[in-house]
Amino acid sequence: MTSPVLRRVSLLASGALLAAAWFAFAQPAADQSFSSPRKTMRVFLEAFATEDGRPDLETAAGCLDLADLPFPVRARQGRNLASELKHVIDRLEFVDLAAIPGDGDLDRWVFNDDLSAPVVLAPDENGNWLFTRETVASIPTLYQELRDRSVVEGVEEAPVTAATWLRDRVPSYLRTGGFVLHPWQWLALPILVLLGLLIDRIVVWIAYGLFAGPLNRRYASLDLRGARRVLRPTGLLVMAGVWWLGLQWLGLPPRVHAWLDVIVLVLFLLALGRVAFAQIDLLGTALRARAARAENRFQDQLVPFVTKTLKVAVAVFGIVFLLAQQGRDVTALLAGLGLSGLAVALAAQDLLKNLFGSVTVLLDRPFRIGDWVKVGDVEGVVEEIGFRSTRVRTFYASLITLPNARLIDASVDNYGARAFRRWSTRISITYDTPPESVDAFCEGLRQIVRANESMRQDAFEIHLNEFGTDGLEIMLYVFFLAPDWSTELRLRHDLALDILRLADRLGVRIAFPTRTIQLEAPADDDPSD
Repeated sequence: MTSPVLRRVSLLASGALLAAAWFAFAQPAADQSFSSPRKTMRVFLEAFATEDGRPDLETAAGCLDLADLPFPVRARQGRNLASELKHVIDRLEFVDLAAIPGDGDLDRWVFNDDLSAPVVLAPDENGNWLFTRETVASIPTLYQELRDRSVVEGVEEAPVTAATWLRDRVPSYLRTGGFVLHPWQWLALPILVLLGLLIDRIVVWIAYGLFAGPLNRRYASLDLRGARRVLRPTGLLVMAGVWWLGLQWLGLPPRVHAWLDVIVLVLFLLALGRVAFAQIDLLGTALRARAARAENRFQDQLVPFVTKTLKVAVAVFGIVFLLAQQGRDVTALLAGLGLSGLAVALAAQDLLKNLFGSVTVLLDRPFRIGDWVKVGDVEGVVEEIGFRSTRVRTFYASLITLPNARLIDASVDNYGARAFRRWSTRISITYDTPPESVDAFCEGLRQIVRANESMRQDAFEIHLNEFGTDGLEIMLYVFFLAPDWSTELRLRHDLALDILRLADRLGVRIAFPTRTIQLEAPADDDPSD
């Protein structure tokens, strides 16, 4: 019979192979809207002739082959390039769609070649007719060549994007030359950075003035500094947003724009994560306050689990979002990892086991935070119940991290769940104690137990039990009503003192270990020696 592990490995390997085959052979079909130069040009022109007068730049950018642009800025750069290409076409000639070939069997079609670079449409690898990558790369140059020329007769000029509008209003001597960037862009970048920092301070100042007081009144555990830590990420979030919007206005080269865009995006996600973490911490503070008022301590161990789970979910979402913005297909990446992906899938079993262990602890409630437990060879007080593990503080002050997977089938001895704590001991008194005194001493012990409200009244045993080697042994078997170990020790202390006072009053002596040594002379020794 095949083992469960082998079956699991086989299923995972088969799934990985099928996924890899799908990604290797499944190719997108050609879009019929771009099956010829005429259809592509029609889609491009109609995107600028909408009913509301606002151009559909997303559709227009879809007519351009943007594969050479970095993925993070491909969509935004595509909209700018589509707008500038429309301005170039409007200044070249009136487009007659009937004169454009409707046959898709051509190799390429040149719209115009009178400028420094031709405007060309050609089919891509999927058979879609698009403005070629070379044409896309030359659009900024063509726009600068024709920006002062009037549009041809019969054409209504399309509105420009924000980046193009700002660039056209910069003095001409700042738009030419420069290293990597034009001079005006080098000047605009530090201004944008300073503007973001200034807005960050303003937002934090306003938020602190408006919300610090209500936060302090709402959450008693927050001080002024704690409220500022909660509100601080809001300023970072707004600052990252200002920087991101500002980059769209600067019309930076695609590579530079992509590099800066990733930096701003990471900063934005970190700020957003801090905002989310701060809100989760506030939620945890509110839940802990509610749990402190509730008699059921189940909420005490549920709060850290909920807060940690939410934080993990936020972190995973941020990572997935960042990868998606970079054009990474996480599913395809995992499918292409081969044996490494299989190893990751197998390793995730331990994570799932620990997760199920956490759910088991929350549902079955074998122990709670603060309970004295013993799990296998681990004994101590539960300090924290986490997403993956439970932390136990031992009685010699060390901290043991116990994987929650062990709690699924482990035997948990919960000393903290005891309503009563037992004390079973022997009181040894000397053999010369009269029987009447022994009986009076035992009855006096019973009266002490009956008079103590912190001891169980319906289950205790006090009797002369054995004749020990050191004295008469009286069995003391009682239960204390003690919620914790410290209370139990205090009650033991009080009972022990009552026993000593009773023995002193009755004249009963507590026996201590004694040994009698008898010395005998050898039989063959001469007494006269």
